[in-house]
Amino acid sequence: MLRIAIAGYGNLGRGVEHAVAQNPDMTLVGVFTRRDPSTVKTVTGAPVFALSDVTAHKNDIDVMIVCGGSATDLPEMTPALAERFNVVDSFDTHAKIPEHFEKVDAAALKGNHVALISGG
Repeated sequence: MLRIAIAGYGNLGRGVEHAVAQNPDMTLVGVFTRRDPSTVKTVTGAPVFALSDVTAHKNDIDVMIVCGGSATDLPEMTPALAERFNVVDSFDTHAKIPEHFEKVDAAALKGNHVALISGG
């Protein structure tokens, strides 16, 4: 069973939640948000945690799917998370993909993790 977590819970995060729910070989460990977790209600009832507490869940997560915006969120979130988790993001600012790759790759290598960027 692949243990998935979601970082960010906007439209992308909800879409990922629905996709995970349709795959019997995956389980959603939780959603991590910068908002107050008590104000976020997930579609499937998955638990919600503060993004600042993500490291406490390191041993519970196989893949972190980073669901922030490409303009400001992903350039910061993905490298920070790639150092601690295997990550997938959907970075789509095409002119900046090489720069994003460099930052994420360095972080993933430092943490001995795998990072897939610009997926989807």
